[in-house]
Amino acid sequence: MKEIVLIEPKTKRGHVYSMVRMPRLGLPLLGTQLKAEGYKVSIYMATLDSLPWNKILEADLVGISTTTSTSYDAYRIASHLRAYNIPVVIGGIHATFLPDEALQYGDYVVRGEADYTFLPLVRALKEGKLPRDIPGVSYWDNGVPVHNPAQDYWVEMDDLPIPDLSLFVQGKPGGAIPVMTSRGCPFNCIFCSVTPMFGRGYRYRKTESVLEELSLYRGQHVFFCDDHFAANPKRTKELLRGMLDRKINLKGWGAQVRVDAARDEEFLELMRLTRGNIAYIGLESINPATLEAYNKQQSLDDIEESIRRFHDYGVRIHGMFVFGSDSDTVQTIRDTVDFALKMRIDSVQFLMLTPLPGTPLFKQLETGGRLLTRDWELYDGHHAVFQPALMSPEQLQEETYNAFKRFYSMSHVFQNTMLTGWGSSLYRGVGWWLVKRFEKQNRWYDQILERLQNKSNRSVPLLYRRIPIFQEGKIKGEAINHLKIYVSESNGVFYLRLRGLLNHLTLRELNRTIKGLVPKPCLHLVINTEGLSFSEKTSRAFARFLERLGRRVSRVQLIYREEDVRHSFMKKKFLKIPRFELLPNRDR
Repeated sequence: MKEIVLIEPKTKRGHVYSMVRMPRLGLPLLGTQLKAEGYKVSIYMATLDSLPWNKILEADLVGISTTTSTSYDAYRIASHLRAYNIPVVIGGIHATFLPDEALQYGDYVVRGEADYTFLPLVRALKEGKLPRDIPGVSYWDNGVPVHNPAQDYWVEMDDLPIPDLSLFVQGKPGGAIPVMTSRGCPFNCIFCSVTPMFGRGYRYRKTESVLEELSLYRGQHVFFCDDHFAANPKRTKELLRGMLDRKINLKGWGAQVRVDAARDEEFLELMRLTRGNIAYIGLESINPATLEAYNKQQSLDDIEESIRRFHDYGVRIHGMFVFGSDSDTVQTIRDTVDFALKMRIDSVQFLMLTPLPGTPLFKQLETGGRLLTRDWELYDGHHAVFQPALMSPEQLQEETYNAFKRFYSMSHVFQNTMLTGWGSSLYRGVGWWLVKRFEKQNRWYDQILERLQNKSNRSVPLLYRRIPIFQEGKIKGEAINHLKIYVSESNGVFYLRLRGLLNHLTLRELNRTIKGLVPKPCLHLVINTEGLSFSEKTSRAFARFLERLGRRVSRVQLIYREEDVRHSFMKKKFLKIPRFELLPNRDR
């Protein structure tokens, strides 16, 4: 095992995240460790259809990092690689909290912080051993999923190397360079997965180590990707003074902070002197009841005061709001836009409350039966995926979109130019373009919301059909002369089970059957072909059928027998079929 590829899937959807060219640092940290061990490492941050597959398929091992909204793309990549018998390791926040799901697509899952576990896993695989003694690793053992106990200690920040960003072959950081100085958060917002993933205690790198890294990026923009950069004011100000003493002149920097950071006059002055020009603040809501429900430990007065004080020092504010709490109404959303414009916030994210796996919110809404879908690609903050208390999902979706339209209208693009400079106008101009693109790409979801609310939790048989064939085929030596089609629906997912012989005649009938039963658009279709027999010629026609089907279905899963090599015809068609996954049945 010499060549290892690491992949962070990048979303293609037209929302704010699609413009971000800054990678998360998990894979660069792991890649730097592997490189020091002598492995050849390549890192890609790209959309699935832009990955250089010819190079990736030469790898001895592929690691894929997941967030919830990119997990399906991660699974598609993993299923394609496994069709070529390339070992796959899946990690990241989403896989940490849903390891059984991730293990259906990968050979191994690394749960939690991977800094102490990924390299030992690679060593074990190189030696041909199962990772029985490596904490936080899940794997298959004779067809049975095994979940090793989680590691009972947190990663020491000074054990980590300075991430080598030159390992990126595709998706090199553009705009701002990410620098991490701490992990963890003592707060426990109900919708945030940071605390379940990284703990409630802050862990810091030594100031000297951070300054050494920052010295590599003189004259460039930096983003401190800590969850709360100013959590320890004494330590943060020590770092900023060190930047001044060493003359580490950045072109500019930004960071995520809470509103209480604005109370510290010395911090604001040091921010100005070191060219800190943008603060990303989780304002969340102007509704006091919502702030309490989110456990934000801040008030509306705190929010207003922080905006004024940051602006007094010429610092732009990117305000992040979350709509949809049990205390929010349609009027709350409209009042929030009025507030953002009145307070002259430079740029905003209006996100819908999203119950991410692993958070208290997810457990609460799941227990209450309020989740509309488990289509993780929609868990991006831009789609209503649960039943709100005081409005309909359609209203939450529409009003959030209207909030974006109002804030990022052309009439407001230059509102803050004299206050915080042209950077504010640039952000708003990009926001105007993204809103236009989002409207065009996502109106289909409005048609689906009503159907999701009326879905049945029980399996509903929709069709059983037996199509006779006047020629014989064989499955494992058994004569057949028919195709059986079973169609059912459960919880908004449509299931198509095929048994028997597929030829051009029955494929034509299958196409007619699906058109009449599966709605357009459809979120999720599962096709089980474990008992299906067809020739190589028919398989190509079946691939074209799936390609056409992929245009009307958001997610298509093809279940096949793991030992069955007939799926090889799908390899060439893989990238042409939207949101298509190969899913081996591991039941043995």
